[in-house]
Amino acid sequence: MWFRNIQAYRITSGNITPDSLEEALSQHALQPCMQMELQSRGWLTPRDEQPNFVHAYGQHWLIAFGVEKKLLPAGVINQHAKNRIVQIEQMQGYKAGKKQVRDIKEATIVELLPRAFAQRHKTYAWIDALNNRLILDTSSAHKAEEFIEVLVKTVQGITLAPLETKISPSSAMTRWLTVDGDLPSIFTIDRDCELQGMSDEKETIKYSHHVLEAEETARHIRAGKKAIKLAMTWDSKISFVLQDNLQLRRIAPQDILKESTESAEELFVSDFTIMTGELSQLITDVIDALGGEDHS
Repeated sequence: MWFRNIQAYRITSGNITPDSLEEALSQHALQPCMQMELQSRGWLTPRDEQPNFVHAYGQHWLIAFGVEKKLLPAGVINQHAKNRIVQIEQMQGYKAGKKQVRDIKEATIVELLPRAFAQRHKTYAWIDALNNRLILDTSSAHKAEEFIEVLVKTVQGITLAPLETKISPSSAMTRWLTVDGDLPSIFTIDRDCELQGMSDEKETIKYSHHVLEAEETARHIRAGKKAIKLAMTWDSKISFVLQDNLQLRRIAPQDILKESTESAEELFVSDFTIMTGELSQLITDVIDALGGEDHS
């Protein structure tokens, strides 16, 4: 159980406890799509083997959001609708009008929905009650917005705001890549980077598995480019890619997790404990490196 991505939010209000959270989520559990529904949303247990909607270890609480969608590809709808349109046109002796075609497509969807397969997606989040943060394990802005929308409707009184820093990630990363960059010593720069021009064309230079020479990257920066992605390692423990929107992606623990003979349940608890302890400090250090949190 390790998050691979981080989108962090500040919990700005709401008196939440594990028990109140458990009660709220359990009342809005994900239900299978009804026969005529395209989508269903709700909460899932973080572990299929456990009945609880909140996995709590101290002040760190894991929750999971689920979306079930009917798989009804546009190509399938169009083909069925086309066949029906052809039949109707032969019967009535003239071409179907726009409204009739639209009505036929809608009727086709209604007919096919009960036979469509349903697919579930699960998005994890962790509430760090010590630091009043909600951390989402997704790189998708849409999934994050959907998660927050349903959470606010589910948990009475909770409000959230995207976590923001006084120095923009792009400005800081750009400075760190220059010869005189002041990167805090707890971080090291790895071998992936993306620089983007500030003109309308947004010309881009990508480095992948390439040693980043300060003189070379500084030359591109002097030419008017800024850093929008930078691979880094924190405290020789965790590697990640910092994005210009403050997301952390491609999070990977480095020699933190050891071989274990623990049961699946014990391993889950152990991993979650290690992950929350390390990642909460990583997030704090990233915020500090970016001038602290901007509460304005």
